[in-house]
Amino acid sequence: MLSRGGPSGRKGPRASVPKEPSRRVCVREELPGTRMGHVCFGYHVRSDLAFEYLREGGATDVLDVAETRREDPGETGDPLREWLPRPERPFTARLFREDPLWRLWVADMGSFHIDPVAGSIEVPRDAPVLLREERLWGIPTVLCFLARGDHSLHAASVEHDGRAIVVGAPGRFGKTTLATALVGAGRRLLSEDSTCLRHALDEVAVVPGPAMLRVRRDADRPVEVPGGRVLQVDDRVHIAIEPELRGTGDPVPVDAIVLLRESNEGQPRLERVAPEEAIPDLWALSFSTPTDEDRRRCFDGVTNLAARVPIWNLHRPMRFDALDAVIRELEGVPGR
Repeated sequence: MLSRGGPSGRKGPRASVPKEPSRRVCVREELPGTRMGHVCFGYHVRSDLAFEYLREGGATDVLDVAETRREDPGETGDPLREWLPRPERPFTARLFREDPLWRLWVADMGSFHIDPVAGSIEVPRDAPVLLREERLWGIPTVLCFLARGDHSLHAASVEHDGRAIVVGAPGRFGKTTLATALVGAGRRLLSEDSTCLRHALDEVAVVPGPAMLRVRRDADRPVEVPGGRVLQVDDRVHIAIEPELRGTGDPVPVDAIVLLRESNEGQPRLERVAPEEAIPDLWALSFSTPTDEDRRRCFDGVTNLAARVPIWNLHRPMRFDALDAVIRELEGVPGR
């Protein structure tokens, strides 16, 4: 069980479930009837809706979020991208381009209307509130921070002593399980699934995302997260990190990107990856839309990451009893 101290070595309340280049900066004043100050992915979130996973402070851009008043066209149209149900993503979604907007339709929920340039997202009405928030901090917000000039990697990320480690892998490769174990070992969670990476002049940094974990249930192993609060249990355990342990949304410099590899070896093993060899894996984990302009943007971001950030393969057995050894191996990842 993951029962060690929380971030910064502090003990916190424990979530426990029984078995079963340049960037556009937009700063706006707060309007009456809205709340602003909670942060996600570098945005002050301005909304009259309630959210569970936001942080305090550390942003300059503003993201307006409101329930839509539009009629939902549903899944009609010709999508640019489509996501079909998989074990790690049990829903259907389709992304449409409706100049100058994007529209993400999610089955059993409805459409998100996204204007990345204006920094605004309309969320579907009458959708389950918690799941709607979790979808909001996925593709809709990713589209906004991509337009801002940042890069999205399908990866978890944690912070220790002011530096970030980014752990990338496809779905069902143990990424969230490892992130949960790292939080249990005292790391601060920066992002669970989509990591926002910002290229500054002197470094690459993680811009912290939602303070949430969605851990698959295991009949033989309870889920315990120091400093975590269970919000919902279905096929996953939905956990919010307690506010006092979330930290701010300030960017955290990246020490390394670690790519997870399954191995039958008894012990985990780190292997440094040459920049040119890392590019295909970074490309596969990066979010882009099927347009020439966005593919160029994505490739520039990938090559920049490969050139500026140390990349490692982590070969490890995908077993719970190997997690402690994996964490010890990660402690050996050298910084700059």
